[in-house]
Amino acid sequence: MSNFRGVATVTATLQRVLQSAIQADVAGATVTTVRPGEGSSANLPTTGVNLFLYQVSANSHRANDDLPTRRSGGEALQRPTAALELHYLMSFFGDDLKLEPQRLLGSAMAFLHGQPQLTRAQIQAASADASKPFLAGSDLADQPDLVRLASTSLSLDELSRLWSVFLQTHYVLSTTFRASTVLVEQQISTQTPLPARELRLSAIPLRRPYISRITAQAGEGEPITPGAGIAVEGVDFLGDGAFVDIDGAPVPLASIDNLRLTLTLPAGLAAGTHALLARRGLKLSPGGDVRPAFASNLAAFVLQPVVTKTAGNFDVAIINVQGTGMAPRSATITIKVAPQIGADQIATLELLGPQGIAFTFMAAPRAAATAQLVFNITGVVAGDYFVQTRIDGAASPLELNANRAPVAPKATIP
Repeated sequence: MSNFRGVATVTATLQRVLQSAIQADVAGATVTTVRPGEGSSANLPTTGVNLFLYQVSANSHRANDDLPTRRSGGEALQRPTAALELHYLMSFFGDDLKLEPQRLLGSAMAFLHGQPQLTRAQIQAASADASKPFLAGSDLADQPDLVRLASTSLSLDELSRLWSVFLQTHYVLSTTFRASTVLVEQQISTQTPLPARELRLSAIPLRRPYISRITAQAGEGEPITPGAGIAVEGVDFLGDGAFVDIDGAPVPLASIDNLRLTLTLPAGLAAGTHALLARRGLKLSPGGDVRPAFASNLAAFVLQPVVTKTAGNFDVAIINVQGTGMAPRSATITIKVAPQIGADQIATLELLGPQGIAFTFMAAPRAAATAQLVFNITGVVAGDYFVQTRIDGAASPLELNANRAPVAPKATIP
């Protein structure tokens, strides 16, 4: 690869080799590398060739050669390399009566066609030129690919538009060509990856675990509540070990079987729907650690919030009751739940009557996570209701009797 001097080194090398080629064909011809018309043409040759780098483009074929260049933490693995193509305008000056521009054109094009690349020796000679000390330290000659030269064909309209950018400059006989590819990189420090000390290879049948269902460990049909144990049922859980992730975080297992895994839900898990993934473990060497290998299908379970109790009584308080007689009531109901409810979670209160849900109310806005929900209710008929909260669609379980009929928690609207 080459450093920042690479582009200038290509231009200087082209100037040097063209100078040797054309002066043998046209006596007194010189090669310059200035902008056409710059300084009222003071720097342009009376007889000779002018090289002007008018455009630089990226080589799309090499855009991804050096990916990735950095680790996830930002450390450089290798130096990022820009693959550039240089587009030159080559203009010819001289006495038209002696056809000098045309003779120079023929000489230059014959040279470019006969030597379609810059050799390492030519690049090194240009870099060592004492008249161009600013090129000292160029390492273009060390890049793996040689810089190749190819003519480019521009239509008369494209050539006219190119010359139009040189204001107050008269057109002269010109052609264009491309030099590619110059690999430019920044001189930054890189971290060499550690060498592999040993090869660990294991061949086993490809058998992914499969989760068929997730239930409460207390029994089928029982709610999954905070801190409860759950059972993950399926097939092919057990290899050299088993692992379970909930929402992408690993969770310790209580028991491991090929058809059933059990675990206790971690603290801090919010009410609502959660994703569970089982991974089959694999040991790559006899004395090595067991690592997660084959992943199961993604299964979901619902963590239901619970209305907490204090001294055996549900934490449901009704205050500020308004209304008497047959008039509808309004009041404030405060309910304590577990786990804590986040400020952005949707919390509702359902008052259940004999026929099901009688009234539904949204919780008052919360600035932060809290275990206490406040509901301002209105238009409620006086009477007894079963209380159920619903957090992000997950309903708190009701306490049932032996006949599976709800008995608590209750709220009485006087």
